[in-house]
Order: sequence, then C-alpha cells, then structure tokens
Amino acid sequence: DQSTSTNHQTNMKAVTILAAFAATLAAVQGHDLNIEWTITGEAFEECIAPGEKVVFNWEGDAHNVEKVNAAGYEGCSGIKNTDGVEGPFTFTARRAGTYYFVCGVGGHCKFGKQKAKITVDPTC
Repeated sequence: DQSTSTNHQTNMKAVTILAAFAATLAAVQGHDLNIEWTITGEAFEECIAPGEKVVFNWEGDAHNVEKVNAAGYEGCSGIKNTDGVEGPFTFTARRAGTYYFVCGVGGHCKFGKQKAKITVDPTC
C-alpha cells in the first residue's frame, strides 16, 4: 500500500531530523564540569571548550571563588574578597584563554593549594 510506505518514509525523516537536532543541541550545550571545591593540597587544572561551564561546589560558607591573574594564581595574591560564601559558583567559558581562580578565605590558596587553572580551547 503506497500511503503506508509514504507515512513510513515521512516518519523516518522526522526521526532523522530530530536525532540531528538533538545531537546539535548537545554539542552547543556542551557539558558542565563539576569541581568539588575543597582543600585537597592539589591545584585543579582543567580544559573546557567555549560555551561550557565549570561549577565549583562546596558545602556551607567556608570558601569562595576569586578570579585572579596568572601572578595571583601563582602567589595567591590579588584577592579582593576574603569572606566565605555559600556555593556553588559557576564560571561560563565565553572565549578561549586561560582563567585563574583561587579560594580567598584564610590560607586556603597559599597553604591548601585551593586554586584552579581553567584553559578554554575549542580542542578540549
């Protein structure tokens, strides 16, 4: 029957278009990278693509996330806020580059190495 065949082809085209749309949406949406923002004694280093997000997660108000320059990252300097806040903190990578973050509370950066270097590059 020709109408059944035509309906089947139309349904298959719709499924193919929806699958392509879903794949495109997934590529555009990217994924969120979750960091457990606690004192580990090790700095975080991650690479993400533009448009992706890094979510710094922590419990309570014992930490914060301060964006600093490369020298601030290395020396735990340039911190403007030393007060703890409730998390999470989300960084959205808008363009390629290297971004530096530290915890500004107490000696968390200096003594606990609570800091993150995020590289944003389309090849990540």
